[in-house]
Amino acid sequence: MKDYYLVYRVESCNFCDDAVNLLKEKEEPFVIMDMTSNPEIVQEVKKQNKMTTVPIVQFVCEKDVPWQDDPVPLPMLVGGYDELVEHFEEPEEEEE
Repeated sequence: MKDYYLVYRVESCNFCDDAVNLLKEKEEPFVIMDMTSNPEIVQEVKKQNKMTTVPIVQFVCEKDVPWQDDPVPLPMLVGGYDELVEHFEEPEEEEE
């Protein structure tokens, strides 16, 4: 499977909508986990990712591990919307 983004979101969250729109604009594959109807899950996902707000964006890539025959998905925290924007910005070249 190709690498993709996982977006944990809730309804009526402008930053959640902005994160999804940015991924669409960048033509990146993504999956949305809407947690609106489960506030307990929202709190747990925030706690697991050491975040206080939504959206919570993860980049999921496949990783080979010795004890599995097939690669396993490895989610890596990107952060919220602001961090997602930074994630797509071009790195600045260092001056010599």
